[in-house]
Amino acid sequence: MPFLTDEKCQYSKLGSEPRVHDKGLNHGSSPTDSSVREELVWRRRFFVLLISSLSVTILLTGGSVRLLYSHSSLSMGCELARPYTPAPVRHITRSLRHAPDAHKFSGDPRPELDEAWHETLSGTLFRLSPDELGPDVNYTNSIRHKEGGLVGVMGVSHNLHCVKRVYQYIHPDYYSDVAASYGDWDAHLEHCLEVLRQAVLCAADTSVYALQWKLTDKEEAKPIVVPYQPSVCVDWDPLHAWMRGRESQLEDLVGPSESIQ
Repeated sequence: MPFLTDEKCQYSKLGSEPRVHDKGLNHGSSPTDSSVREELVWRRRFFVLLISSLSVTILLTGGSVRLLYSHSSLSMGCELARPYTPAPVRHITRSLRHAPDAHKFSGDPRPELDEAWHETLSGTLFRLSPDELGPDVNYTNSIRHKEGGLVGVMGVSHNLHCVKRVYQYIHPDYYSDVAASYGDWDAHLEHCLEVLRQAVLCAADTSVYALQWKLTDKEEAKPIVVPYQPSVCVDWDPLHAWMRGRESQLEDLVGPSESIQ
């Protein structure tokens, strides 16, 4: 036996006849030769079966890994679709350092400021068809328009409404009538602040701002943030024009049914 002697092992190539080395026997057919050949044939079959099984296992494992990777990529937001909207939305770049209309919404309360807010929030309620409302909306409970179709609100209008309410809350004397229209204005303000907090985090601005020193009215140096990079923003004018073209009023809403809960 080769592994007990100094004689080197001799191997048969796959597919070739086995070579039997027995100096004490002739090379004729013998039971020993047949058993050796059968053993080699079964070894070949075993190794072919083993390699085939391993190949199938590797392919299945690789496919599973790719499937899990693609699923995890989707769950991490790599291929997430934007929320559905029927409105025409396009994006532009603009600087947030000097908003041309900032003066309209800042300062003390006055009729011009109220008019600016009224114009901005026009089109808050707008008419649309059931298909335009989106595929995941319960049409049965949706408020309908008196002239047909449904009435919807865009998220940006709700957020702007909350910004306006926060401003009015800062000036309770001037907007006493608004405060009186709410049973609990403090609770509504807390609701608005939470809405705005979630909206800011959802659309997190990841651009890096610079810091600069600036003197205050008291001649004290304070650091301020400076947004140098242009921001990518929704083009508000055509979006607002689309909303105003479908504008609805509270009087256009079909009232609640008697079975409302």
